[in-house]
Amino acid sequence: MIWIRKPQEQDGTYFFSGTLHVTQAVINSLTPDDILAIYLDLQMFVIENNGADYLQIYLNDKGDKLYLIDQLKKEMIESRKYEAEDNYCTLLFSWEY
Repeated sequence: MIWIRKPQEQDGTYFFSGTLHVTQAVINSLTPDDILAIYLDLQMFVIENNGADYLQIYLNDKGDKLYLIDQLKKEMIESRKYEAEDNYCTLLFSWEY
């Protein structure tokens, strides 16, 4: 299945550099290759744009919508006020939000 990233609504300094968490619904519905493709697509986007908005949306041709949400932006990580385990992103269906 092909997932396409929608254009972000605003810029940001989120790098999706922490641990990737995936909901059980996503694990049950997508292949590991689909999940990896989404994550790698976003990583390339982040590198090319030197950051991104905290919310990235992916759509497929069936109208399903995925959210990829990051928890900490660059400034928050650099502040050292957060623990390493606070740096994570989550892949979930929009209806799980």
